[in-house]
Amino acid sequence: MMEPTLREHRHRTVPKGASELRESIKGQSGGASYSILHVDDNPHDRALVARELRREMPDLSIIEIANEKALNEALESDDFDLVITDYELYWSNGLKIVGRLKQKNPDIPVVMFTGSGSEEIAVEAMKAGVLDYITKAPKHLSRLRVSVQLAFEGLKHSAELARAEQRYKELFDTVPVGLFRCTPQGKIIDANPAFVAMAGIGEGQNAIDSFEMLHADPRGFQNWREKLERDGAVTCAESRFRMPDGSDRWVEIHAKALRDPATSNIIYEGTVEDISLRKEADAERDHLIRELREALGRVKSLTGLLPICSSCKKIREVGGRWTMLESFIENHSQAHFTHSFCPECARKLYPEVFLDRV
Repeated sequence: MMEPTLREHRHRTVPKGASELRESIKGQSGGASYSILHVDDNPHDRALVARELRREMPDLSIIEIANEKALNEALESDDFDLVITDYELYWSNGLKIVGRLKQKNPDIPVVMFTGSGSEEIAVEAMKAGVLDYITKAPKHLSRLRVSVQLAFEGLKHSAELARAEQRYKELFDTVPVGLFRCTPQGKIIDANPAFVAMAGIGEGQNAIDSFEMLHADPRGFQNWREKLERDGAVTCAESRFRMPDGSDRWVEIHAKALRDPATSNIIYEGTVEDISLRKEADAERDHLIRELREALGRVKSLTGLLPICSSCKKIREVGGRWTMLESFIENHSQAHFTHSFCPECARKLYPEVFLDRV
């Protein structure tokens, strides 16, 4: 049986230090993907655990700890992903080991694998943050392996989550579009640098923490917030932000209402894009279109029959007013007149100038 063997060899000679005890099996990948710190003063139990774990994880790196000096060295290096510890050690006990580990790294997964524990110790171990408590017996070795594999799956998931959070943070900080989160009352919870720059938010006395205060007209905030409350989302909502220097900046807001999983409160999350240049271009375009329409309207007014005086050549306009022909054409088209004399009129009006040419 495993239990008598464990008790028989409990206080035999222990190795010198962690540097002499670390072993790593190189796989096809060129190295171990995870490292385990195994704290146990019985070399036979350490060998049994290593053999069982490497059945499914041949690339596993195991740092065997058999004394306090080796443990101190290992904790100093902090080069491990998971800890397996016995409870009864000749220099300490498993609960104290767990306490030291959790004080240094609260997230480190720890499995207590012991043959001298009790139900009370198991309860204390779980309270201390132990991932699993397993009694030493041949039939429980497979449970130890499964517990370690599940812990590694958790570490892998945590690493993927951390990478995803890092990518999100990088995107949040570098995307050129303003991103924000605020309460339904308008209190800004979070904003990226692009939003801060776009809104002209300063620090100290110039600090603004309210979305409503950013709007030049408070009704702009109220309008898109009411639509957000009614429909759950708002797109292409145009509004004006008031800058610290008193100028206005046109923005386009896209937002949705969602529930914060941490607090269960409703928050607004969305984007803000500066559309000032687009608004200026649209205004210029509208101005040009309006001028063109007015010009076309004036040109079109010259079509049809025009009542003209046969003697003075004045035009009768709507309302009966008579206008000089030149003035009428200038008022109803893009044409402008310059005045001169034709040869016939010049000879008639100034005959003395042309006497020598007769």
